[in-house]
Formats: sequence, C-alpha cells, structure tokens
Amino acid sequence: MSKQSLYINLYESLKQQIIEGQYDANDKFPSKRALGEHLSVSNTTIEHAYQLLLDEGFIYSKPRSGYFVSDIESLPVIYKNQQQQPNEINKNTSASKTDIPYKYAFNMSEIDPEYFPMQQFRKYARDVFEDNEINLLQHRSLEGLWELRQQIAHYLFNSRGVSSHPDQIIIGSSTEQLINLVTDILEKASFIIEHPSYPPIKQVLDKKQINYIQVPVTQTGIDIDTFKNSNNNIAYVTPSHQFPTGYVMNLKKRTQLIHWAQLDDNRYIIEDDYDSEFRYFGKPLPALQSLDTKDKVIYISTFSKSLYPSCRVAYVVLPKKLLEHYHQLSHKEGNTVPVHMQKLVSNFMQSGSFERHLNKMRTVYNNKLSYILDRLKPYNDQLQIEGTLTGMHFTLTVTNGLTLEECLTQAEENSLKIVPLAKYNIEETAPKFIIGFGGIPQSELQAHTDILIQSLTK
Repeated sequence: MSKQSLYINLYESLKQQIIEGQYDANDKFPSKRALGEHLSVSNTTIEHAYQLLLDEGFIYSKPRSGYFVSDIESLPVIYKNQQQQPNEINKNTSASKTDIPYKYAFNMSEIDPEYFPMQQFRKYARDVFEDNEINLLQHRSLEGLWELRQQIAHYLFNSRGVSSHPDQIIIGSSTEQLINLVTDILEKASFIIEHPSYPPIKQVLDKKQINYIQVPVTQTGIDIDTFKNSNNNIAYVTPSHQFPTGYVMNLKKRTQLIHWAQLDDNRYIIEDDYDSEFRYFGKPLPALQSLDTKDKVIYISTFSKSLYPSCRVAYVVLPKKLLEHYHQLSHKEGNTVPVHMQKLVSNFMQSGSFERHLNKMRTVYNNKLSYILDRLKPYNDQLQIEGTLTGMHFTLTVTNGLTLEECLTQAEENSLKIVPLAKYNIEETAPKFIIGFGGIPQSELQAHTDILIQSLTK
C-alpha cells in the first residue's frame, strides 16, 4: 500500500469514527506520536491525515494542547464511502439593494465573500470553456445538466437524507421560478402557506389566482391543527429554519404533516430547505422528504447561501408521480441557468471543494453568530433572542418598553438598517427585528453589534 493511500485510509477511518459518535464534541484527539506508535505508522502519515481532518473542520487544534474533536452536529454528514446511492433563493422581502445612507446593516440576503474560494472557482470556470467542452455551447435538457443533477442527488442523500434519482431533479434560476413550475404541474391545487411566509410564494399564488390560506407559525412550526378544518391540499413550509421567524419545526409536527399528506392522493408538501446547510447548535433534524415513505414531498433548495446569491442556481426534487405530470405539460419554460454555470457548479461539487467550502463557512458563520449572542447576553432583560439554531439570521424582540417607532428612529439616527418583522404583516406585542449576520465582515462585526445594542436598549 502506498504512503498516500495509507494516510487517506487513516483519514477516512478517523473521520468515520467522529461521524458515528465515537468521540464527543471537544474530546481530546490522540496525539500524533501516540497514534503513530499505536498503529506503527510514520509521523508523516499521521500529520497528513490530521491535516485533512483540520481542513474539513472535523478537528481543531489548541496551541501547546493538541487536537480536539469539533462539534459534529455543526458539520454536514457526508459519507465519502457510502455505498447506497440515491435512486433560489433569496429570503429577503425584496431584491438586494445598496442602501448607501446606511453605515451599518444586518441584511438577510448576503454571504461573506471574503472566504469564497475564488481561485478554485476561477479554475473551474476556465475548465468549462476549454476546447473539449465545446458541446456545452449547444441546447441542453430543459431539466438541467445531467452531471449537476447527479451531483445534487448525491449531495442531498448524504447531507439531508433526501432520496432521489437525477431524473427527478429540475434546475432553475430561483425558488420563485420553481414554485411557478410546481403550480403548473399540480392539478386542482389549493395551498396552505405559513404566516408570516416567504413573500414570493404569496406573489406567485396571487398572480396565478390560486386559492390559499395562511396558517400561523408557532415556535415548533406551522399550526397543524388548523389543517383539519381546511380542504386545501398543498402545504408550503420552511421547516428547517422558518422564514422569517427562524423557528424550527419539531419532529412531532414533521411526522404529523407527512401523515396529513399521506391521507389523500392529491395532497403534497412543498419543503423549502433554503439554508439547512448552516446549523450550529443541537442535532440536525431530518428533511421532511427523508421521512416520507409515500412520495408526497416536493423538495426545493438553492445555492444562493451555500455558494453566492448571484450564481442563480436552484433546484426542485419532484415525486415520481408529479414527474410524469411534468413531462405531460404542453408548454415548459426553457431552462434559464447558463449551461456553463451548471457545469462549473457540478465540477465544484464533484471535486469535494463544495463540501470543504461548506465546512469552512459553517465555522465562519457560527463564530459570527456566537460573537453577537455573547455580546447580547448582558441585555437579556431587554432583548429576547430566537431562531439561532440554524441559518444566517435570527430574530430579536425588544422587551424594554421601546416602541417600534422609537427603535426605528434610534436605528436611523445611528445609520443602522434593521428589518422589523412587522414588514411581513404580522402583529407583535413588542418590536421584533430580523437580524441577518452572514454578510458582515469579521472586522466590522464589533462595530455593527455595538450600534445594534445602542439602538435597541435603554
């Protein structure tokens, strides 16, 4: 066995032990010398294996203390050796705007570009324009590039437990475009959507004059009991990180929702899993689609948070029965995502770069969130925090008696942009704000947090 395959095998074995829970978070990892002596392998082999684990975030080092196991619940569970194969989005209320007057802003629609692997992405961009890729200049499948659909199927199965065949996946430029497609596919559809909810779903339904009702969202997810009094047959939910409240649907409600869908052939659930890649605390809950045994979940997600918003690549996984309806449509909108972009993203995923990028960004966003939360702790008698388990935004309720008008006035005076939950037509007894933190540079995080505290506290 070559030295290279030896350290790769060691890396895979140690990684699998961490994933399977043989180590707890923050457990001290064996020293390189001790493990080398135990396995009778060279120190170089151990160093190379440990470096790979460090690069992917499975372990971390402390100066003069050694190596420690990262919190596995904050990492995506992607099994490199998994033998079983699987048979847009912008959650802001409007397009991203450049609000020049504001010096500070907690926007929801932004990522941190500082850590984006631009050199690698540039290399893949060059590759897709090589002479041997000249076939990409021709018209391609309306459903999207096969290679990308294949990579998405593998990724969803390994990271979210979503079982799908590449044939079931359709690529689009945004969640809104895919919702529009899904409403074309569904017959005799009447919707149940969350309140508050992601605005484009309401806009699509209003534009197409499709009947819907809005059901309140609680801290444990959408109010399932309301479904019993409705004949509407399609539920649109954001269970992993409800938009905009940040609430996570608990497992009981997930199973209740799936049971509701399975009671009628015409019932389906649209699961918008828009930023599930970023979970920081607690054990990740499975995707609804992974719990479904009767093909009743339409799964939608996007690369706008995991890569960057302007890449404009989203996807939907259709149940097999609805896939047949899709192929029977007399008119299908052409695929609006450039083939070269699809190929670029596919190559990025296939190389393992996407997984490594997610691991890095999860740490970056977790550090930002932890910093903000630590700074807000002394004000817990004035500020109530919710929705911090996952995603790139949380909510902040002002409980010190300040009115919404007073909060916004103070924010304006401090050149701070914050979005009130009231913007989504929901009434709160106290002012509540949506705090997006992903796009704030690390170097500016302290100043942003100082201004946020100054604007909302007495």
